[in-house]
Amino acid sequence: GVIVDLKSAGFGFIRPDSGKVDNKDLYFHSSGASRDNRFDELRLDDAVTYEVVTDDRTGEVMAKNVMIVGGGGRSSKRTDSRDR
Repeated sequence: GVIVDLKSAGFGFIRPDSGKVDNKDLYFHSSGASRDNRFDELRLDDAVTYEVVTDDRTGEVMAKNVMIVGGGGRSSKRTDSRDR
């Protein structure tokens, strides 16, 4: 999916690769961000993976373990290359 909205109040919305579900994007709370990607590291248009769960309180589906595709952290140092 792709992050389509982030709110400073600590929640956001993901557009699943398959499109909206019941004309809605998938909600996630800041506590649903993975340990490898804190909520404040997420950005609009980031491609993410996630698990779909049902909120026990509301009965609505939501995302948890939201993680940026390709791993965690926003380091500017490349780790995919080596000296030749």
